[in-house]
Amino acid sequence: MAMTAFAQQSDNYRSLLRNRNVKITETNLPIVFINVGGRMILRDGYILGQMKILHNGDGQTNYGDTVAHPGQHIDYEGYIALRYRGNSSFDQSDKKPMAFRTLETNVLPDYGGAKKKVSLLGMAKDNKWGLIAPWADEAMFRDVLSFELARPWMDWVPSARMCEVILDGTYYGVYVLCERVSKGKHRLDLDDPTTDDNGNIVADWHVSVDHGYDPYFASKYHPWQSLDGQQVATWYTIKYEYGDPDDDEFWQLPQGTRQALTSEVERMEASFRAQNWQDPDEGYRKHVDPMSFIDYMLATELSMNIDGYRLSTHLYKHSQARAEREGIDPRWKLTLWDFNIAWGNANYYDGDRTDRWQYMLNVNFTWDDCPVPFYWYRLLQDDDYVSAMKQRWQQYRQANHSDERLMATIDSLAALLTTAGAATRNEQAWGIFTKSYIWPLPYYAHSYADAVGHLKDWVAQRLRFLDKHLLPPRIIETEPVDIANGFNEDIVAESLPANQFTTTAIDGSERTFYSALLRGSGGLPGDRLITSANEQVHYQLAAYTANNALTMKSPGSTGTLVLAQPLQTSELFVLATSGNGASRLEVQLNYTDGSTVAAGDFDVRDWSVRQPEGDEAVTALGNIRRDNNSYSSDNHYCLFDFSVPVDEERILKSVTFTSTNWAYASVMALSRLVDDGYAHIEGIRRPTPAPQHIYGVDGSRQNELRRGLNIVRSRDGSVRKVLKR
Repeated sequence: MAMTAFAQQSDNYRSLLRNRNVKITETNLPIVFINVGGRMILRDGYILGQMKILHNGDGQTNYGDTVAHPGQHIDYEGYIALRYRGNSSFDQSDKKPMAFRTLETNVLPDYGGAKKKVSLLGMAKDNKWGLIAPWADEAMFRDVLSFELARPWMDWVPSARMCEVILDGTYYGVYVLCERVSKGKHRLDLDDPTTDDNGNIVADWHVSVDHGYDPYFASKYHPWQSLDGQQVATWYTIKYEYGDPDDDEFWQLPQGTRQALTSEVERMEASFRAQNWQDPDEGYRKHVDPMSFIDYMLATELSMNIDGYRLSTHLYKHSQARAEREGIDPRWKLTLWDFNIAWGNANYYDGDRTDRWQYMLNVNFTWDDCPVPFYWYRLLQDDDYVSAMKQRWQQYRQANHSDERLMATIDSLAALLTTAGAATRNEQAWGIFTKSYIWPLPYYAHSYADAVGHLKDWVAQRLRFLDKHLLPPRIIETEPVDIANGFNEDIVAESLPANQFTTTAIDGSERTFYSALLRGSGGLPGDRLITSANEQVHYQLAAYTANNALTMKSPGSTGTLVLAQPLQTSELFVLATSGNGASRLEVQLNYTDGSTVAAGDFDVRDWSVRQPEGDEAVTALGNIRRDNNSYSSDNHYCLFDFSVPVDEERILKSVTFTSTNWAYASVMALSRLVDDGYAHIEGIRRPTPAPQHIYGVDGSRQNELRRGLNIVRSRDGSVRKVLKR
């Protein structure tokens, strides 16, 4: 006897709702009611459903009880074709993403039914829609954030609206109803393939670089595993999946359409391999829009989207004939999709780090069979492209990517989910913040506010990294900070034997630094004065004859550097290095008023650097073994520095560092900012602003910091947790 499978059950890839009795009394978000009559929602085919979207307008209250509150505005009511969608977002999530098409009648298109173009929640008319299901994204708006930031810059990115979904009477939490990356007058605006008078295919195209799920076609060119193309991964291919036209449409299109699409992609790729690839008229610029590629690259790098370039990367173009007829650009462009595990939200491929480039994935992780296409590396060999990208980033930072406006965007998206309790209801239904494992989270927030705060901390650090590499060098004034106490190890040998003139090693191989007074080549300066190569920050190392580093070798190990003289500054610089891999340090600022502020997590690269990335503070250092006094054969060891924003309205007395991973971290010096060379550029590298409002943990307004945990909202909209002892 056949058993009924209900869409709300936890088997046959259904959700694992913790609480099936959550109800919406009132909300500021649209309410999406879906009814499938208990039928199983499929992943590989559409089922018939009904949808009603209740939305009384932005800023208005929507009531879940439509009987008690009649007369509410129905944004849409009708039939839909519904299915599950997604790859990892489906396989690794309890809350499943969905796709749907709006219909004229209760007949599916597979059975002759007609699709119906409608406007949903103010978005332009179409019949193809998505319901993104935030799961690993604890803030629940990473996709929306990416779209909103890119909208002023790119020709088209999807529009999206956060909503709450009720499926067959059961509350399923916060979703994002959004446009799909697809053909449509108000989307990619692609014409169907036809033939001209000579029988040639005339078409607009849309493909995506992705996993290569059948059907797909492979590139002729293998990915590079070096920026200069000297290393090629011949065992991997770049895979293009069909977008528009889709694979099942080719049979009804003019003969040769599939081959015409493949040839168009091949011409684009070949232009990057040609001898004249940089020629402004006949090189790659003839085939791709460089600014579209720049905008895609900046969106990918800002968010450290580990899927960027290689997965869910949508390219589209219009035909030359149409371009001549309508005066539009016929070159390949890109749009955005799939940022749920971006913005520091992945625990693999450096996805949670703020000091890495996503485009370097092929170099840093050579084993992934979905690598970055070679042409992204080729673009970075073009000085004009790189220069244009740096100019574009400065434009971003003076507009909606300024510190103030970007943080305000995050706060406004978070407010949509907290104002009327949507985030709370989602947590009641799913218990996200109580789960011990969610793929691929690198950080498990304990509350929604914590999830948003962690995201903002990550973004602030990522902005500083990109600014350092993409903006003109700051001309800043700094001065070394004297340390009264806190250094716990001597890691610089000033004489032999090394084990008697040091107390510990930098890494597990008994290696440590030495002074130039002991050996000139590769030695740390005899006067102990360091000026960083990247921003000319001035540091003063501690005496080589005593403890000269705060060294931490295991997760949870900690130490505090006490300043010889408490000081005020807007930015503190930290000189450090790491052995046995990269280190991650939590930094806590301790002020004279008794307050402590968690300033964020900071990454320190491994000291052994054979391919400098340009952000090293000191290069070409050597080392000496403590066990046998032998020197390194070549000098490729480094020091690094990072900057920490400080509240310049308060007086800093000490800094606490805590290691969070298994590596040997060594903090060697501090310096403070005296004058910020970016002060004249609006929105860039602003100091931590003075508090505007102070709240207790219960949400009550306070006039001053009180003993215990305080929530401080600054004038730029950012929120910090401040502990006063």
